Amino acid sequence: MITPNGRFMTQKKICLSMSDFHPESWNPMWSVSSILTGLLSFMTDNSPTTGSVNTTVAEKRRLAKDSLAFNCK
Repeated sequence: MITPNGRFMTQKKICLSMSDFHPESWNPMWSVSSILTGLLSFMTDNSPTTGSVNTTVAEKRRLAKDSLAFNCK
């Protein structure tokens, strides 16, 4: 994660079965669709994980609103 988002620390690896954080769980049979579905599920879940942070919904919304300006820098 590069853009501040209120869910994950920036510039830190996050714990995903489909990332290099857990190379032993990689499955070459995964399709792009299944990977994107997994990412969406992971991004919307509030369970704590390696690299996650706790913020309010208001803070997440503020960061989402500011993300375009952040990424255009």
